[in-house]
Amino acid sequence: MEYHNDTLCISHAELTDGILTASNLRKLVERGKATQIQRACYGTPALYAVESLPAKYRAEVKRRYVDPEAQAKARAFIDIIVIDNVAAAYYEGVSIDGARGLSDEKRMLYTNSASILNACRTKLMEAEAEQKKVGRSRRVKLSEFWAAVAAHLPRVADIYPHSLPENPRVLQRKYQEYFRGGQPNYEVLISGKFRNKNAARVATPEQVAWLTKFLEYHTNLDGQEVADYYNTVAQGFGWPTVTRRTMLVWLQKLGWLVNAGRQGAKEYMNRYGMQNKRFAPTAPMLFWSLDGWTVELWYKKRIEGKRGGRTTYCNRMTVVVVLDPFNKYPIGYATGYQESPELIKAALRDATNHTAELFGKRLRPVQIQSDNYHIKIMLPTYGMAEYVTPAQVGNAKAKPIEPYFRRLNHKYAKKCSGNWSGYGITSRKESQPNMEWVNAHKGQIPDEAGVRAQIEWIIESERAAKREEYIAGFSRIPADRLLPMTTESYLLTFGEQTGFKNTLEGSGLNVRLLGERRTYDSFNLEFRKYAHLRWSIRYDPDNLHEVLAVSDEGDIRILLEEKYVQPMALADRRPGDAEQLQRVKDFNDELKRTVIDYDRQATEIARESLLRHPDLGNPYITGVLTDSRGQNKDRKSQYRLEYTDIAEETAYEESEGAGIASDTRDLY
Repeated sequence: MEYHNDTLCISHAELTDGILTASNLRKLVERGKATQIQRACYGTPALYAVESLPAKYRAEVKRRYVDPEAQAKARAFIDIIVIDNVAAAYYEGVSIDGARGLSDEKRMLYTNSASILNACRTKLMEAEAEQKKVGRSRRVKLSEFWAAVAAHLPRVADIYPHSLPENPRVLQRKYQEYFRGGQPNYEVLISGKFRNKNAARVATPEQVAWLTKFLEYHTNLDGQEVADYYNTVAQGFGWPTVTRRTMLVWLQKLGWLVNAGRQGAKEYMNRYGMQNKRFAPTAPMLFWSLDGWTVELWYKKRIEGKRGGRTTYCNRMTVVVVLDPFNKYPIGYATGYQESPELIKAALRDATNHTAELFGKRLRPVQIQSDNYHIKIMLPTYGMAEYVTPAQVGNAKAKPIEPYFRRLNHKYAKKCSGNWSGYGITSRKESQPNMEWVNAHKGQIPDEAGVRAQIEWIIESERAAKREEYIAGFSRIPADRLLPMTTESYLLTFGEQTGFKNTLEGSGLNVRLLGERRTYDSFNLEFRKYAHLRWSIRYDPDNLHEVLAVSDEGDIRILLEEKYVQPMALADRRPGDAEQLQRVKDFNDELKRTVIDYDRQATEIARESLLRHPDLGNPYITGVLTDSRGQNKDRKSQYRLEYTDIAEETAYEESEGAGIASDTRDLY
């Protein structure tokens, strides 16, 4: 509805929207029972005079459109409102405390308010121009004008939300303040809480400093406690006191500065520190992440004591999982009572063996990410990878395995409804299992073997779902990043030790492993070279066919294989026995040749040395041994002359050295 030439009109669309039909309206116009003020054209609706309508239709219009005259007048005022882009730019650039700006809602309210006041000025200027043209008879009374504008404001707010007062006199004062000096003063419309700091109860740097120390106190004071402490100081300095609500506002304002003291550096950096964003590895075996998970599955355990036994039901197992984030594949795991270096080592051993199951050979990862648990003890084991990158202490977000555990708990562990312990202690109570039901049915909680089977089901289910994709990614591994792990390296890293020393015997190296005596040997001649050493044995409990012999210093390592057992009777010969016999014979022949060659070389070297030094072979030099006449010197000279070349003696006498010796004796 709107006014047209001072006539209250209603549009064709409004009339035909349930008041009367289009055909009835056309007939009313044709019969002169309704007056059409404006014909319809492009962009302009057909308008009809409300007062010309029959009584029943006029009553329906007034029922639907309460006070239609006022609505029409408000519409006329709304039509002259034009958004002030200068005001919008001004409020966009407003800065509070040097950093924070106005919210989107406040900028819209202030911009619309300025635009409405600009429209009021336009109406007043039009009235003033009309008065000059016609005379004082057309003078507009300001009280009536502002009363009318104030009445329009609620309807104006439906289209242009604003913050202007609806009281006529207050609205007039706001208008006068806004146009003081003849130009718009946009800052007038900004709320005083944004621009007036003189009334602030905490304003000076000294006050803010005291407030900061209370807010960042390590006991994590609440708003009322901070207010009490601050008011105690404020009374001594003569400052205004504050309320709990004021402290909560300041806590929000200074949270990024004081939360380090309230919550700790780790929590602060997790909340406010900038963190890197990373993408998953592009191929398997490039990156492994490992951590321990206390599985949310209870198991029962019987404890015997002096006064009898009791059964506990709140026990939980720990599983160390080695995760390849390529497609979040659990490449290795090990289950135990608590996280320990041995459990981590077992998980990495399982991961290494699983690579052989997937790819046909043991492989090493390029990089291992772990936490800092027993990092000094675990570094030799982590050294199986090219790079070891422990996550920063307290930064759980750096490890992709942390959210993976939450997923396993939700997807798999929760299905074990009889012994599922729920989510973490910080989770909502509504998300936790019904403890009344659990207590009533705790007999269904499995024992340790049962919960181990559940954990195995969880991991194997994950592997089955992702194994095909993981194996397909093997072709993506760069050639220079494909790191095989030899049996020697595997046993040195993951092999268990007997705790005893063993020496090589004729039958081989006899070792007792897992309660059984086994004999090992090597076809490497170096093993015979160090037959005098005592060896520590490293072995894999799952494969006792090969062991690693390590010297005390650890610098000598030789891979041994289990002794092949030959049958005594020819009738018991089996396929492969002859080949093994020949293998031993070839080794012994090679051993003999090595010893003979070594002795031959030693003999040749000794003979050549003896020829260069004939005196070394004279028994009369090596010992004072006389003949039957009691002579020693004559026999020694005779022995030397027999083995000395005459040419050598002559050459020596004629040499320059002999003359020098003679001349030297003459000096004395």
